[in-house]
Amino acid sequence: MAETPASPGFRAVKWVSPTQQIREQLLKAIRLGELAPGAALPSERELCEVFGVSRVSVREALAGLEAMGLISVRHGRGAFVREGAGDHYAGSFGHYIELHRDQMVELLAVRGALDELAAQEAAAHGTSEALDQMLEAHRAFLEAASAERPEFTRIAELDVAFHLSVAQAAPGGLLKLLLQDLHGLLTDSRLITLARPGQLPRSAAEHQSIVEAILARDPSAAGRLASDHVTRIREWAADFTAPNPIP
Repeated sequence: MAETPASPGFRAVKWVSPTQQIREQLLKAIRLGELAPGAALPSERELCEVFGVSRVSVREALAGLEAMGLISVRHGRGAFVREGAGDHYAGSFGHYIELHRDQMVELLAVRGALDELAAQEAAAHGTSEALDQMLEAHRAFLEAASAERPEFTRIAELDVAFHLSVAQAAPGGLLKLLLQDLHGLLTDSRLITLARPGQLPRSAAEHQSIVEAILARDPSAAGRLASDHVTRIREWAADFTAPNPIP
């Protein structure tokens, strides 16, 4: 039986949706190879202590990973990472996209319209301070996206932060609030979107174009580029077919 590894960089769950956060941290460990194929996960008791949650939350997270085909739970022995789990990470999330495709496409259409308006308003009315914050968020995303071993959960957070920084540069607060809600609904799909081959450099280049148009105070170009950025993702999602699951 594989040896139980030390908890690889897990942190205690302190806010809403503990099951989702446990799942995301375990997914990250699997994707980065910190939990290798065949490795045993820490016991339920150990995971409860590490994450600071109840056994119910841990069991729900493990059940979700098992349903995705990434781990196998052997009664009396524990949970183990399945062979090929890292290679099929994207495929597992892909089946989520297929299941929720219509909702995702609709949400992205709304988000594209709001992102377009936010970029237009930021270009026309953004203050120097707000644009500096946008630049800081943009640079943070670029740095994370260019890492040798990208951490997709972190990159997804920085992607959201960049788009919200554009909305923050627009006058008033409603756009940012609306986009915060939309990004929250797109959390699961964002991971597979960013993980697809070539997407990180594409996103970085498209963000750069949006930033340049906003700094040039060109509302028309900024809005068009922001809309096109989301449109490409929406069109990909509409045509997406998931790889076959782990046998």
